[in-house]
Amino acid sequence: MQWDKLLNCDRLNEAPKPFDEARNPFSIDFDRIIFSDSFRRLDRKTQVHPMRSNDNVHSRLPHSLEVSCVGRSLGTLVGARIEKLPEHMNPDRIGQIVQAACLAHDIGNPPFGHMGETIISEWFTTNGTKYFESLSESQKTDFTAFEGNAQALRIMTRLAMYKNDGGLRPTYAVIAAMMKYPWVKYNDDLKKYCAFRSESGILEDIAQKTGLAGEDGVYSRHPLAYLSEAADDICYSIIDLEDAYEMGILRYEEVRNLMNGICGAAEEKLSGKTPKEAIAYLRAIAINKCVGAVVDEFFENYGAIMDGSLGKYNLPENSVFAEPVKRIKDLSSEVIYQNSRKLMLEVGAYNVMSILLETFCEAVYDHVSEGKSKDRTNHIIKIMGDSAPAEGDGMYEALHKVTDYISGMTDNYATEMARQISGI
Repeated sequence: MQWDKLLNCDRLNEAPKPFDEARNPFSIDFDRIIFSDSFRRLDRKTQVHPMRSNDNVHSRLPHSLEVSCVGRSLGTLVGARIEKLPEHMNPDRIGQIVQAACLAHDIGNPPFGHMGETIISEWFTTNGTKYFESLSESQKTDFTAFEGNAQALRIMTRLAMYKNDGGLRPTYAVIAAMMKYPWVKYNDDLKKYCAFRSESGILEDIAQKTGLAGEDGVYSRHPLAYLSEAADDICYSIIDLEDAYEMGILRYEEVRNLMNGICGAAEEKLSGKTPKEAIAYLRAIAINKCVGAVVDEFFENYGAIMDGSLGKYNLPENSVFAEPVKRIKDLSSEVIYQNSRKLMLEVGAYNVMSILLETFCEAVYDHVSEGKSKDRTNHIIKIMGDSAPAEGDGMYEALHKVTDYISGMTDNYATEMARQISGI
């Protein structure tokens, strides 16, 4: 892979334009994402804790903004150490590419976060037979293994802004840097992927324009995608601790001791600070240390990253912080993610999403497959608005429009709509 292709500033579905030094294309990508409806709705989508009542606890929106800040730092620091950057490129612009990619990394998440992905997948696995009659086996996996990363690519390149005409029309560099898993799902062992079958042609175009080597639909990761993933990894692993303290799930001493594993003993710096102030200070130090470790790890693996042989690799797995970060993640899995309030709300999320999926899938089935004109079906199709199946759509396209519509909902809106549909 070569940086002159990897940093391609041309846009999907647009003719190439001269590079604008005053307002470069990567900053435009960032602005387009910020002003999109899909990004704005992240404010009411679950990060870890559904239907949060404490406004200090993260939703997907502040998480995405924080990841973008860490990503900008990573990109800028890496850019400063790359020799012979292409014309018009400098370290700050590398930082802007990663920043925009990170900003959009969760834009395809459905209501209730990763639990929402699981619910959609399980519902179609159990109930999809009727709706899948005309679908190929590979098309079915778009629904039985629903993936928020693939929905993000669909939003960025198809649904937002210029609908069905390039979406946000991002630069090739930014969209490629966003794709942490640049392949479609092709076997049962592969849990994560970044493109539904419906966007496989778009994925191929991105891979060709950015020079991601590969064959049989499997491409190498864009080098900057390692930084996008690292930024996300750093933020959720460390900031989940801060949220857990805010919600009373973890004690101050537990959080301090875990963060000190990254920060080193910092007791003298915490003198006079309240527990909340101390955790915020430790969080900042921990993130800064992890950023430095990721940059070092990137260049230790630079050859394997650039020739595509590294594969899926979460930096910094070999750094001095690997063990303390693992301890944080283990505690999160055992305690934070198993919190009783969180689990109770997730059980409710199953009911909410199941009601919505059954209602809208049945309506589009009647509308597309049987041509029925029942009043209830007509009402539901009208509710879908611009997301409703178009004339000539088959069931594959229609089911994608159902998941487009439902996955675009906020937690609150999905809950209220399910309540109204149920007549409660």
